[in-house]
Amino acid sequence: MERLYRRVARVPVVWFSLFLTVLAFVAFAVLDRGRPLGAPGVVALELAFSADAFRNIIAQWGDAGVQAYRVSTLCFDYWFPVAYALLLASLIALLAARSGRVPARLRLSLFALPFLAALLDWIENTLHLILLRDPRHISTPVVFIASVAAAIKWGLIALSVLVIIFLMLRELTRGHWGTKTR
Repeated sequence: MERLYRRVARVPVVWFSLFLTVLAFVAFAVLDRGRPLGAPGVVALELAFSADAFRNIIAQWGDAGVQAYRVSTLCFDYWFPVAYALLLASLIALLAARSGRVPARLRLSLFALPFLAALLDWIENTLHLILLRDPRHISTPVVFIASVAAAIKWGLIALSVLVIIFLMLRELTRGHWGTKTR
């Protein structure tokens, strides 16, 4: 983990992962057009927590909306977690890195949060694709597990963003902003 921490604590990694993350957002926005206006979004599906709520959302989406969701999941939502995890983790590593010092356990733990979020995203995506193989037979436990994975994922992403904001503010108050070279 320490080796990965040091490799991603670089400005080019931040820019590359930012590019991939923005590219995925654009792709999701284009594919989201398959969902009818006013229908619940993907996050509502992710956090359905019950088979009835899940069924209700995909019914509102219709066949075209469900197909657009499948395509976006298969084509983009398996590499997108890698992109956002790399973006968040590289920002954390870049802002928390101390030249010539081994990263403390806390820094490594904070660095790992986005990767854990990405793993949970993959679990959620896979469970959703399994559920959508036969929308007439939606399993309540599988919906619940996928929703728990999504809820924890969103919490870890939010925590990662808060850590980045804290680290940026710390750099600003210490007058170190822009003085690190990577």
